[in-house]
Amino acid sequence: MGKHVMAALVAVALGGALAGSGRLALAKEGTDQYPQGAEGFMAGALPPPGFYLLGYGVDYRGDLVDGQGDKVITPTGESISVRANAVAARVLYMSDFQFLGGNWGAHMVIPVFDVTMEAGSASQHKTGLGDITFDPFILAWHWKDWHLATGLDITAPTGRYDAGDLANIGANYWSFEPLVTATYRNEDGWEASAKLMYNIKTENTATNYQSGDEFHMDYALVKNFEDWSVGLGGYFVHQIQRDEVNGVEVADSIRQTFAIGPQIQYRYQNMAFSAKWQNEVYSRNTFDGNRFNLKVIYAF
Repeated sequence: MGKHVMAALVAVALGGALAGSGRLALAKEGTDQYPQGAEGFMAGALPPPGFYLLGYGVDYRGDLVDGQGDKVITPTGESISVRANAVAARVLYMSDFQFLGGNWGAHMVIPVFDVTMEAGSASQHKTGLGDITFDPFILAWHWKDWHLATGLDITAPTGRYDAGDLANIGANYWSFEPLVTATYRNEDGWEASAKLMYNIKTENTATNYQSGDEFHMDYALVKNFEDWSVGLGGYFVHQIQRDEVNGVEVADSIRQTFAIGPQIQYRYQNMAFSAKWQNEVYSRNTFDGNRFNLKVIYAF
């Protein structure tokens, strides 16, 4: 194809359409259903039995890059950029009931997005409910220095999606994500935490587009004090399979991202507050930028 296919970028969505070297590849349509880098501090240490309310805030700004990490440029010479703000409420319940030695729990995450996409002279802004995630079967184990949890997050296509739009706040597919979280924290307060996820998506029936499975993880290396924690953290994303359109593989559709940055947390009575800045130092076939995450935990 020639460069005229760049006009098709008006169908690009927050999660990533990409173009490069005269080709157009749509990688993982729709918005990211998981806010990369959202977890970190004590990610594997789910709390004691009870109800918890967690609030998340995200500000992300980035430019679309191709398979070589170069910005995708429109025919008029501009980059393709996104500004995404999101807030999400997560309700978590942990019980006394044990299965295989681990405490059973469940959660639900309800996000709201405010997204602006710009591609040359074209731009679009959308606000609304995103895709809702729930997990009815979480298990959590605790030992002296180690904590472990596992679950299966299911995300429903509840967010608005329009196939011909520049910006979308929903992905228009279901996803199923087995996950494992782990934390090591010693008596001196040094901590290493990670949340490992494998995301499996169904086909977008509006476009016959099948985004490939992907492995992604959040991580944190932290020093904990009495009320404060400081450290480094971020996320890694690697798409395992190429995307498909009508059953045909899309050649340049493997997306990758690695992000790192500082993070801090303060704990007060039954609450905790954390802030993170994460710079995407390596990106391929997706957006490349910076992310600022806020998180609040309230224990009832």
